[in-house]
Amino acid sequence: MKIGSLDTGLESVTRVRPRDEARLPAEGPLAPAFVPQPAALDAVLRRPSLDERLPDLLQPRALDPGLLQPAALTEARLAAGAAFATAARRATGHRRRILDEASRMLAEDAALDDEVRTALAALLRA
Repeated sequence: MKIGSLDTGLESVTRVRPRDEARLPAEGPLAPAFVPQPAALDAVLRRPSLDERLPDLLQPRALDPGLLQPAALTEARLAAGAAFATAARRATGHRRRILDEASRMLAEDAALDDEVRTALAALLRA
């Protein structure tokens, strides 16, 4: 590939005087910066789907770090299961079945927590 000759040189000379320089204002508030905002039509047309909203809705706003300790988490599951079982005894019909199922699932999770802790202890001993 062959590149033709390049002609380089000065195109023009400009003299800058101090009064011609652009300066910031000495005092007073500055003009607000331009911050573009999304168009109103885009906000209407681009609505978040359930898949996009669901994680934000399910994630707790404030989470106690102490609750993530295995013993505290199991205790919280058992307490919630007991509350569901109490509510199930007062409820009737479909609502009772749902509350019983929730109580049973929390009890199973607590049992799984115990199994995991037992297996981890055995693994650490070996």
